[in-house]
Amino acid sequence: MERRDQLVLTFYSPEVPKLKGNRKYQRPTLPTNKHPSASMPPQRGQQHVDQTHTYIRMFCGSLCGFSLLMLICVSPLNWVQFLVIKNGLELYAGLWISCNHELCWSHTPKPPYYLQYSRAFYLISVLTILISLGWLLSSCLPRRGSMTTNLDLKVSMLSFISAICLLLCLILFLAQVHRHTRDAMESAFLWAYHINWWSGFLYMFSGIISFVNYITFRSSPLDQNVTVIPTERSRLGIGPVTTVSPAEDEGSRPEMEYASDREENLPNADLPNAEM
Repeated sequence: MERRDQLVLTFYSPEVPKLKGNRKYQRPTLPTNKHPSASMPPQRGQQHVDQTHTYIRMFCGSLCGFSLLMLICVSPLNWVQFLVIKNGLELYAGLWISCNHELCWSHTPKPPYYLQYSRAFYLISVLTILISLGWLLSSCLPRRGSMTTNLDLKVSMLSFISAICLLLCLILFLAQVHRHTRDAMESAFLWAYHINWWSGFLYMFSGIISFVNYITFRSSPLDQNVTVIPTERSRLGIGPVTTVSPAEDEGSRPEMEYASDREENLPNADLPNAEM
């Protein structure tokens, strides 16, 4: 006879805490989530998420409102200072202010109309940010659920449009200044002009935050009433796994119950025959 190889199987039995009062029984333990939010009800967790969503939205609105306030405050001021090279005369001008000198620009529009285009982009920038702030304020009112649909995406797009229009306004104003200061004058931009650049960057920053807020919170919360079907897997990672659909499982249950009842009745039916 051929000698059979002996197959030795080694099973790993981890040490688990024993049940108090019963030394033979060992209760398996599963890893648990000890984070404080694990014991929090789903409704309260969703409420915290919605509050965070609202706080970020209000922060973006505050940035836009602060930038708009700075724009309104510096718009009637002088943005640039001119120095005439011949006599050292100092002249001042702004987006809505003309210096009324023969070397400066006057109120009469002349081509290439850099100043007029700059003013138009400035007005578009202010108008778009006012619409954005109006939507944010209307979302805080009760019974305004339809207004909050994709509100963060709308605020983000309007912030980017306002920032681009403001940057175009400043670039065109810069072209207007260089056009009138070729040889006769020197120019120096004042602090009011630089504040407009910072306002444009704040608009950009607000638009980025609003877009990230939209991307992060656009997924709807999971429905707590959805039933999850467990999947069967082998314990050792090898061997076949039985896959039964829920419909087949429900159909097979009556058959299994009928078979079990039949097996119980068969021994009871054989007992009288054995006694006789």
